[in-house]
Amino acid sequence: MNDKVNKLIEAFKNKLDIFDKLMNLGTTTTEIIEFEKFIGQKLPLEYIDLLQKYNGEKHILCCMAGFGFSSIEEVKINWKLFDNQEHRKPEKIFQETKITATLFSDKRIPFAHDGSGNYLCIDFLPNTAGKIGQIIYLPLGEDEPISVIADSFKDFITFLINAIENERLKLIDEREDWDEQDWQMAELHFFSTWNDDWTDIADEYNNKK
Repeated sequence: MNDKVNKLIEAFKNKLDIFDKLMNLGTTTTEIIEFEKFIGQKLPLEYIDLLQKYNGEKHILCCMAGFGFSSIEEVKINWKLFDNQEHRKPEKIFQETKITATLFSDKRIPFAHDGSGNYLCIDFLPNTAGKIGQIIYLPLGEDEPISVIADSFKDFITFLINAIENERLKLIDEREDWDEQDWQMAELHFFSTWNDDWTDIADEYNNKK
């Protein structure tokens, strides 16, 4: 497994001792190959490694920077929704030269979601100044700008590791208020401490360029 992915998993486990138990079992190589054929894209190695360790979340942990990490089946469902929509120009784009001016595309892979119609996507449809495989915040449920937040899935993992270690991605853990057999009732998830529309993260990304 990729060293960066290992470091991410360790960062989560250092904050949450039962992290493994709350994630789905990983995918097989055969499932990854079928998944890539289904979406018509070659996926980043770090994303593949993470899926082979955990095929999404069993408990809603919101470990993808406050968004839920989607299983392959969830990605397929949301990707098909993108694929079946007519072209529509977004009202707001934070970095216009990096992001192609469309809301829906089968070249955007929604690997995480917030349950309200907003996604984090691997973007295989960048604009002229963007990068293939960049990570974008795609708000379909809010009046917010589409934003690039990382150049690649590898860079996004680095961002996650730093956010966990610095508690910008903070664990809410109320298990001490419940008996162990009732832990499923406890608040137990990661939440982001930045703006809901991600523009401060996009600003930080811009400032690194």
